[in-house]
Parts: sequence; C-alpha cells; structure tokens
Amino acid sequence: MARFDLPRRVLCALVLFCALTPLRASAEAVTMWVYHNFPPFVVDAEARSGMSFALADMLTERSGGQYVFNVVVLPRQRLNDQLRAGDAGVVLWGSPLWFGDADRSRYLWTSALVEDRNDVISPRAAPVAYDGPGSLDGSTVVGVKGHRYPGVDERVTAGNAARLDVSSEAALVQFIANGRGSVGIVAHSAAAYFVHAYALEDRVHIAPAPHSTYERYIMVQPELAAVHGFIEDVWPSLAGPPC
Repeated sequence: MARFDLPRRVLCALVLFCALTPLRASAEAVTMWVYHNFPPFVVDAEARSGMSFALADMLTERSGGQYVFNVVVLPRQRLNDQLRAGDAGVVLWGSPLWFGDADRSRYLWTSALVEDRNDVISPRAAPVAYDGPGSLDGSTVVGVKGHRYPGVDERVTAGNAARLDVSSEAALVQFIANGRGSVGIVAHSAAAYFVHAYALEDRVHIAPAPHSTYERYIMVQPELAAVHGFIEDVWPSLAGPPC
C-alpha cells in the first residue's frame, strides 16, 4: 500500500524545527482547528505530537512574538458548528471544495501545503470496482459525519445512492473491514495508517482509482486577514529549501 508522503522540503522543516523563542505578553492567540485526528496530522494530541503541532509551533516561533498558534483537535461536525457560530480561527489541512468555497470567496486560503487523495474502500471479500461517482449508484456509501464528498453527495441528493455516516476515519475503516458496510470513502492518509495499524491488509480492498485527488491548505476566516498574510509570507521559508 502506498504511503502518504509529504514533500521532502516540508519533512525537513518539521524535523529540523527546534526551540521556540520567548513570546511577548502581547502575542495574539490564534486558534488552529484540526479535524483530521489521525497521523501524520495528529499522532498524540495530549503529547502535542504530529504535523499540526509542529506547524503551529513553527509559525509561532517565526512570528517573533506577534502570534501564538494554538491547536484544537475536534470532529468535523463540531468544527462546522464553530464556523456557523462565527468563532474566529483557522482550519488546517482543508480544501475549498469541502467547505462550499470552490471559488474561494467565503474564506482566505493559503498556498497548498501537501497533496492527498480520497480512497474508495470495500471489504476484500466483496471488492468494489470504482469508476466515478456513478459507479456507486445503488450503494450505501459510508462516510465521516460532517465531511463532504463531491460528486457522490450529489448522487445521494438525487436519490441514486444512500449515505451512512460514522464518527471518524478509524471507525470507517473498521466498519468496512468488518463487513458492516459495502463501500466507504476515506482520505488515503487515514486509510494507509489505520489499515496498517489494525493489521487489516487482508480485509480491506482499496480501489485503484481514487474518489478524488486534492491539495490541502490552511483556511483562514476573512477577519483574520493579517494572519493569512503572515502565513503566506513565512510559508516559503518553512517549506524549503530542500535538505
């Protein structure tokens, strides 16, 4: 199974990151929401381990005391509630399509951080051949509550397919592995991790054709335009040069 790989320059920056500089008392706190609660994005939330925490610390350090970025791990549905309530913050590892912002007019989006894809998975005993959203017509597609699946969601709305939501990526992979669902859609980074972590290689089939490929960004609310500008200015120096 292919691994989820970061660009080498990003890996180098994360590995080489070291001590933070002292913060001024006047540093502005910025909430960084993360709803991808699985490696490599979140390895151990209590220990502040994973790419999300490393990126937050790097941005805090580079701001020279102007900002302190605080990671908050939460489910996607609760994030949706936070956004509807107008709470201020930024969202890590998102994509415009997942937030109904294909034209990028509702939110501010940074340059792309990493590439990923959504896999279509099924029980290995009954593998599903995926060839576009229409190939799932007549199926009940398992997804993660609060997540959007472009193309498939439209088929569900039209009554061509059904959708069943579970609470997390880990639950989705186990749900399919146990034969409780016939087909599911999950980020490749999550599928690769949980299939390996739970030794499910002989129970889960991953279709060769992905549901979608995409780039992950940081989504910033319009009222935090200065934060967006800072991240855009500093990101090239965090991402490179290669080592």
